[in-house]
Amino acid sequence: MIKDNHTNIPMAPTDRGRWGETLAAEYVETLGYAVIERNWRHQKFEIDLIARLDDHWVFVEVKTRKTGYLESALEAVALGKQQRIIQAAHQFIRRQKKPQKSIRFDILCVEYDATTWRIQHIPDAFISLP
Repeated sequence: MIKDNHTNIPMAPTDRGRWGETLAAEYVETLGYAVIERNWRHQKFEIDLIARLDDHWVFVEVKTRKTGYLESALEAVALGKQQRIIQAAHQFIRRQKKPQKSIRFDILCVEYDATTWRIQHIPDAFISLP
């Protein structure tokens, strides 16, 4: 978990989402992930962050929420959203020259209030069955 008491949190929802994704990318890089793509898109599919960790692809869904928001990060990534992320990951992997040994799906929730923020990281939040 990371906290910062000196952050100006953007007010517009789109800007807040980008801000949260930037914090998430910086956070996973401190864990040794190499961020390869941000906001990767193919047709109707989208993935917030695509990273490598050792020999693994990690597909990261980022949720930016105000502290006390009723829906948790895990709840916000319901089955339908998980399926779209999995489909997007498969599209991404098909385009790679060198496949990785495994894939993983993480969720990162950036929670904020007027003066602070924190990151909740849920590694291996859901799975893709063959």
